[in-house]
Amino acid sequence: MAAIHPIRILVLALENYLSAARLPKALADGGFEVAAICYPDALISLTRYVDRKEVLPRDADAAEVARRMIAIIDSWEPRLVIPADNRALRFLHHIVEVERSGVLPPALIRLVKESLPDPAAFAVATDKRVAAALMHRLGFDVPEWRPIASIREAEAFAEEIGFPVILKPEGGQAGEGVAICGNAEDLRAARLEGEGGWFVQRFIVGRPAEASGIAWQGKLLGAILYERIEVNPPETGMTCVARVIENATMTAGLAAMAKATRHNGILSLGWMLEAETGSAFFLEANARSVPIVGPSGKLGLNLCECLRARLAGAPQPVPDPAAPRLIALYPQELHRDPNSPYREHLLDEPVDDPLVHQAMQRGIEMLARRG
Repeated sequence: MAAIHPIRILVLALENYLSAARLPKALADGGFEVAAICYPDALISLTRYVDRKEVLPRDADAAEVARRMIAIIDSWEPRLVIPADNRALRFLHHIVEVERSGVLPPALIRLVKESLPDPAAFAVATDKRVAAALMHRLGFDVPEWRPIASIREAEAFAEEIGFPVILKPEGGQAGEGVAICGNAEDLRAARLEGEGGWFVQRFIVGRPAEASGIAWQGKLLGAILYERIEVNPPETGMTCVARVIENATMTAGLAAMAKATRHNGILSLGWMLEAETGSAFFLEANARSVPIVGPSGKLGLNLCECLRARLAGAPQPVPDPAAPRLIALYPQELHRDPNSPYREHLLDEPVDDPLVHQAMQRGIEMLARRG
């Protein structure tokens, strides 16, 4: 049998995301050789599923991160770089944005540009308003929304369409800064704090859901769709328990977004499935590592393997219909409830990655003591 030529991926992790720690394992299982650039206190720095690791000094600046990337490109020749978090995503965007300055080597610019969507679409992943406008143009349902500069403007919006409404920062992650307001009193108690713009949106009563996939040159290669059963904190927080579903609108929306932005890599869209009608309403987009990618193989389709097959010119993997449909994410679900009734559905506990497992277990125990 002929040897399979290795395809190498660089994971850039500049924050300590739980999902980042398990991304190298999913990539390795998918057939990639993996390198990581990260800070020493990040969980990903502990994983054994990397072939090369560059641990940054705690005080490393942007120039040092770029130097480490250039060194890996020169000596290891990765095919792609994947952002593990929002800070890494913004850093890669900036590399492309300063291309004309001529201060960065062409090899770095080329790798980053080949790993990202069309530069004209960068704002889709960092500004919820831009993403909503794009999906509306593509023909998908988006809850009515309006940019605001004050709570009074949000009150005027609520007077027009009725309660509940939801306040959102244009950026943010995992529900950060989001406030669901069921009445005028809730709205008056809300605050528009921090940098960046805000908007108010009609709140859809229903079940939150996500479509997470992987794409190459604008073509969706594979996806896992799921509804969020448990989140932490309630309503606006991280997914803790998820059930795999099928939804034609969500799949079509993911494919349409990938095509419109000429997306490369991980893409995840948040939706709300309206209780009364079952209609899917688009909420937001993420273009970095998300929690479901790591254990996607446990759910019947390793999304990283889909990308590896496309880059290698191999047949796309076929989803396993017999795979589990319910997953409790580790450690997120045990952060939410150390005595979770979903323990038997903890499919992704990293017992195969001892240092990561030990660190996550310490976090669970610490939160349990606080509770």
